[in-house]
Amino acid sequence: MAMTKPEHKLRLHLYDHCPYCIRVELTLGLKNKSYDRVVYGYGDKLGDESKRGCYDGGVVLTGKKELPVLEKIGTDGKREWIKAESLDIIEWVQEQTDCFQAKSGREDLRTFFDTDGRFKVVQRLLTHPRKLKMTNLKDWSREEDRVYAKTKYEKGGFDYAAAEACDAESITEMKTLLEEASNLLKSDDSLYEDGVLGFDDLLYLPEFRTVSMVKGVEWPERLRKYVVSAHSNANVGTYFQDQV
Repeated sequence: MAMTKPEHKLRLHLYDHCPYCIRVELTLGLKNKSYDRVVYGYGDKLGDESKRGCYDGGVVLTGKKELPVLEKIGTDGKREWIKAESLDIIEWVQEQTDCFQAKSGREDLRTFFDTDGRFKVVQRLLTHPRKLKMTNLKDWSREEDRVYAKTKYEKGGFDYAAAEACDAESITEMKTLLEEASNLLKSDDSLYEDGVLGFDDLLYLPEFRTVSMVKGVEWPERLRKYVVSAHSNANVGTYFQDQV
């Protein structure tokens, strides 16, 4: 009887809440690349001694507190290489399979998802406080994870009390923003007219996934189906069933 040859294995190190990590998960899933999923607490310094307020979880990848990291394990069980940076990992995956439709450069997408635009502002108001309550996720399971995140974002100017005070207004505004977002779809299944998921979808689907954690937000049916279907096709979960 022929022996099965051991296979090289991919291991993806990530935070579940991280849009950059989810870009990579979508890529791997849509291209049918199997991988092991390793999730970390947000307060784990990952060997980065420059980080203050973090704990040592015992794992060192690049030596920096940065995820995602894709690791290739050889047939002997040892690491062959690691790759960081989501776009570099996506490029590698495309080299092994085939390419997604190219990034369109659409101005309406850039404007809508701009870091200082209303969608991103309201997304942060709604989700920064909720993330700290999602202790079922490895990202936030330890108190140190939650303290590190809160301290980091407060240093960046985020006001948790103010965000929670305007939560109802933010939920109402997000409904309007998602209606705008639904109009960005060029087809029911994609940001492209042919309905095939492409690079634009990889970039922006994770932003919608983040909003899916917010209980009480009304989604346009077309947009919700797009988000759920695309993630399901890549075997990546959303937060619709685990809202806060």
